[in-house]
Amino acid sequence: MPEAFPPTRLDAERVHRWAIALRRAAALFQRRRFADLYFGPAEQLDADRFPGFQPAVLYWVATAERERLTYALPLSALGLALDDLPAVAPAVARRQADFLEDCCQLWERIRPELPGAPTLDAAALAAVTALPADWLTQFNAATALARQQPADEETWAAWLDLALTARAAQSVETIRAALALAELDARTDLAALIDQARADFGRRLNEFFFANLLSGIAYAPRAVGERLGRNGVFAEHDLSKTHIEPLAGLVTIVGSWLGGPPLAVETVIRTCSFQEQTRAALAAEGKSPTLGRHLCTLCAAFDQATLDAVLPRLLAPRSRLQAALGRGDAACRFTAELGARSG
Repeated sequence: MPEAFPPTRLDAERVHRWAIALRRAAALFQRRRFADLYFGPAEQLDADRFPGFQPAVLYWVATAERERLTYALPLSALGLALDDLPAVAPAVARRQADFLEDCCQLWERIRPELPGAPTLDAAALAAVTALPADWLTQFNAATALARQQPADEETWAAWLDLALTARAAQSVETIRAALALAELDARTDLAALIDQARADFGRRLNEFFFANLLSGIAYAPRAVGERLGRNGVFAEHDLSKTHIEPLAGLVTIVGSWLGGPPLAVETVIRTCSFQEQTRAALAAEGKSPTLGRHLCTLCAAFDQATLDAVLPRLLAPRSRLQAALGRGDAACRFTAELGARSG
C-alpha cells in the first residue's frame, strides 16, 4: 500500500489529486505500460484510474482556461479588467502559496515512488501565473518523446513537468476566479451576471478546445481529443460513469424516437477541486464560501454546450445537473439524455 499523504492545508484527496495521479502513472512506468501511461486507454474508464498523461495534461489545460473565463466574461460584461479589482492579485498570491506549500510536502512523500526520484523545482512552479504561452509546443515535443523513447526517464520527466505546470496554472486561475467573483458580488447582482454569461461561456470554451487546443496537436489530434473527452476528467476527480454497450444504447435511442424514454447516461462526481479551492480561498480571505455555487451554473452550461458540439442534433442531447457539490449536495450528478423528444 502507498504511504499515506501528510497533513496539508488543502484536502489532498479532494484538491491534490495530481499526487494520486502521479503515483498511478509511476506504477504504469514501472510495469512498462507506456501506451496507457502516455496516451491513455482507448476505452471509457468506469472507475477511478489514471487516464494517461495526454488526457490529464489537456484536462488541466482546458480547465485552466475554463477558470479564466469564469472571471473574464463577467468582468468584460461590466466593462472591467482584473486591474480594476486591486485586492485580487495579492490575495491570489497568498492562496497560491498555500497550494504550492502543499505541493512541496506531497512531492517529498511521493518522490521515492517516482522514476528517477526527481527533485521538484519549487521556484519554477511558483513562477506559474497562467498557462505558459508555449505549452502546446512543449506538449507536442513531449508527445514525440513518448512515441520515440517511451522508456527513457527524459520522457517521463518531460511529462511530469507538463503535468505540474498545467495543474499549477489551473490552481491559480481557480483562486483568481473565486476572489474576482467575491469582489463582483459586492458590486452587483452576481447571480444575474453569471446567468448572462452562461451561453457565451460554453461557446468560448468549446472554441478554445476545438480551434486552439486540438487544432495545434501534431500527432493524431482526433484520437487525443476522444481520449480527453472520455477520460480526462479522471485526472482531477473521483467519479463514476454509466457504461452502456453501443448496441444497447442504439436500441434505447430508437425506442425513444418511437415514444419510449430517452437514453440516460449518468456521471457522478464525488470530488471537485474547483469547489474545494474556491471555498478555501474565500474562507481564508474572509469572503462567503458559498459563492462556489456559481461555478455549478457555468459547469452545467458547459456540459450542455459540449454535448451540442460533439453529438448529432438528431440525438437531441440534453444535459441535466441533478445535484451539485457547490449547492450542498454529497456529489455532483449529471445526466445526459439522448433521443429525447421536444415538448
